[in-house]
Amino acid sequence: MVQQSTAPTEAQLRQLLSAIRLRSTWGKRTYLMILFLCHTGLRISEMTCLEVRHVVAHGRVQDELFLSPKMGTKTEFAARVLPLNSKARECIAKLLEFNRERGFSVEERAPLFPWKNHQALPIREAEREIQKLREEAGLSAKITPHSFRHYFGTKLQQAGVDAYTIKTLMGHKDITSTDTYFNTSEERRRRAVALLVGERRAS
Repeated sequence: MVQQSTAPTEAQLRQLLSAIRLRSTWGKRTYLMILFLCHTGLRISEMTCLEVRHVVAHGRVQDELFLSPKMGTKTEFAARVLPLNSKARECIAKLLEFNRERGFSVEERAPLFPWKNHQALPIREAEREIQKLREEAGLSAKITPHSFRHYFGTKLQQAGVDAYTIKTLMGHKDITSTDTYFNTSEERRRRAVALLVGERRAS
């Protein structure tokens, strides 16, 4: 049976990030990539398509990201606008700084996540980096770039965000994909119905 990628726990995420050698060639970029995915919920195919012009205008990191159907591999999905929180914007600013320091272009059409020969980071390379990092961190859970998208959706659900908003932010084609984040436990269901009569159940 193939093990499915799942959202990392907070402890697993910390363990993964701690295993990154920040002084290595791509260490800082990998660190920022993981945090960026956790705070945006982008598909890896969408992330690797990002260019500087998508996130910077008039020399300033933007507050939102416009994602068109042409970006990534999920072309059947509608365009969406994704607000960028402070952590995502900080990642972008640090990525631009990293790219300048390493001699990569930060012009409008330059990739936000560059790789060798100034090309955009290939999806397979991003997957390979995370797999290698997971092994170095000693994690048995199957963590892939898509796991950070799961993390984003899970954190939104845990924060009480409604299913429709999560669907919109993640660019799901229909609500059934979003339902994955609403598989509640029996205890949570019991607490929910208890609210109708003003009861409070211990967590």
